[in-house]
Amino acid sequence: MLWKDDNRCPGPAHMPRSHHLMEGVLQNMSSMSDETYAIFLDSEEEIRWTWQDLQSHSSTVMANLEGIERGVALIFLRDMREMHSAFFGSMMAGLIPSFMPCPSPKQDPGIYWSSHSRLLSRIKPRAILTSPDVHVEMKDAGLDLDGVKVLYIGQMEPKESQSSATILSSDEIALLQHSSGTTGLKKGVALSHGAVALHAERYGNSIEATRGDVIASWLPLYHDMGLMACMLMPAYLGIPILQMDPFKWVANPSRFLGKIEQYGATLIWMPNFAFELYSRLEPVFREKSDLSSIRMAISCSEICKAETLDKFCQLYAGWGLKKGTFQVCYAMAETVFATSHTPKNGLVNRISVNPDSINEGDSIEIINGGNMIISCGKSIEGLHLSIRDKDGNQVEDGTIGEIGVSGDYLFDGYFLLEDLTSSRFVNGTFMTRDMGFIHQNELYVLGRRDDMIIVQGRNIYAHEVEALLLDVEGLKAGRSVAFGVSDEVSGSEALVVMCEYAENGRHVDDIKKNVRTIIESSLGVVPKKVEIVDLGWLIKTSSGKIDRKKNKQKFMRGG
Repeated sequence: MLWKDDNRCPGPAHMPRSHHLMEGVLQNMSSMSDETYAIFLDSEEEIRWTWQDLQSHSSTVMANLEGIERGVALIFLRDMREMHSAFFGSMMAGLIPSFMPCPSPKQDPGIYWSSHSRLLSRIKPRAILTSPDVHVEMKDAGLDLDGVKVLYIGQMEPKESQSSATILSSDEIALLQHSSGTTGLKKGVALSHGAVALHAERYGNSIEATRGDVIASWLPLYHDMGLMACMLMPAYLGIPILQMDPFKWVANPSRFLGKIEQYGATLIWMPNFAFELYSRLEPVFREKSDLSSIRMAISCSEICKAETLDKFCQLYAGWGLKKGTFQVCYAMAETVFATSHTPKNGLVNRISVNPDSINEGDSIEIINGGNMIISCGKSIEGLHLSIRDKDGNQVEDGTIGEIGVSGDYLFDGYFLLEDLTSSRFVNGTFMTRDMGFIHQNELYVLGRRDDMIIVQGRNIYAHEVEALLLDVEGLKAGRSVAFGVSDEVSGSEALVVMCEYAENGRHVDDIKKNVRTIIESSLGVVPKKVEIVDLGWLIKTSSGKIDRKKNKQKFMRGG
């Protein structure tokens, strides 16, 4: 096994150090230079990078960014190695890196890139790190890149920097983690060097991470789970990673399990839909792998379902997956990543609740045969969880309300969105917009207060979907509604869109196709169902607004 060839010392990952992300990574580059930083699985040829390789490639990026005024560096790349060097190289140059997704092959590049104009206008990036093909797509879409330094990572020639890496104060912004959704309305979660480092240490402690661990991931780096749990935490703590391209994983998820066996991976994070996918793989696609090295398989990003947990654990127990390996985590970018985690080496708690008692302000009623709800565990060190009513007052345990978080490493706010930031805090507590309750000191998450839909780990906002459809030919402007429904097949939510005809509506199949194309190209999500209904079908509130909740109920009843 390659890790053992490194003569590594599998001691604690949480070594005493100053809480500073860049300082910690640079220290590892220096002290662990010949040890494995990552194995990249994004091609048939698996490529090993040492910490020295990371330093060399990142320093090249830093040197090419010299002289650029401090600000945001947006990273639009598909190559995994280039993404790592671009990120740390930008940070070493004193810039604020932020990963951004590139369009998938199924997305219309013109629609996708034109949607970025509002974002670029707001954040005014100093640099864009990308590749020639992506840059051509941007220019063809008419993006205004005047005044923005555009650099191609793959074409950078090694050169000596005139200065050393920039070390900012621990309370200065280290990076932006942009939310999912339509690009113009993306919110950049600003995280400081100190907050990221402290979270990595505290969360590392909670899962007993050591330098003998190996983290395996196929998660996109523009999502907080992939970025924080599977890149920045291990980079700070000195834990090696297996990094697989997300599209390669989609094409062949069983290969990922084989690599877990090959390299003895010990920690994996995935959304519920991925565990569900593995539970439903046809036997012909399940080449048996030894999964006994895994000590934690952690479900995060979307609500974990009891049926998924049970199916996954039962199926893969025969592959060496140990009892108690499956864990659950509640996380968000605003708290860097993990907010709570289930007890290590223990079974995940669950309770059966009367569905009639699952309403805001109600006290849960535990019954046999009710809705099974999975625990997300206790808050990690440095964070405090509370449940709040509509007025922001804390409620008693067992009462349903909005989840609030306070503590040592909250985000610094949404970048250049001060009003939005202040609106999300009540007396120093960040209001998550998620609903839940606390029972026996553990958090149980029920869903969202706002209009967010989580489709296979991707956050989609209903109002943003509806905004995309305002000017679609054949539809009545402002008469569209989007919502999520449970999808038992995927183990996730599915997007449903209901739209009213315009008076001069075109053929329904053409309209549906156009709606699907616009949504997929802008958001990367394919709606499960697009329904075109007659004028007046959608239910409106007394003020004339489309009532999302009642229209969902009408849809679920069959119209």
